[in-house]
Amino acid sequence: MTTCLHTLFSAWGDPSPETRAAKTDAVIGHNFYYSDPNAPDPIQGRDAYLDYIAQFAARMPGATAEVVALSSHHGHLRATVDFSKDGQRMMRGQYFGDLADGKLQRVIGFTGMGEPN
Repeated sequence: MTTCLHTLFSAWGDPSPETRAAKTDAVIGHNFYYSDPNAPDPIQGRDAYLDYIAQFAARMPGATAEVVALSSHHGHLRATVDFSKDGQRMMRGQYFGDLADGKLQRVIGFTGMGEPN
């Protein structure tokens, strides 16, 4: 159940569009919803999501996204994800996901860890 977020984010650093699509297809459900703090609007559906991560791969060749901490309860997931390039962490974010029938239905991300001001 929790490996789906590892698979989803491993697609971000995959240089092959075919492999990115295969990894994504393995873990998302129909009507997939993705909200990223760096996207102007929420992303709806498989094709729009694949376009979004292809843009990441094009802008940041060789960059990766890796789940470094994960917890779950009652079909909900919380992950800490590090975005890195050339061995240097560029950003850390926190992502929340909802599962249905073992597939991700919704993933919502936030930059940082919600540190108090």
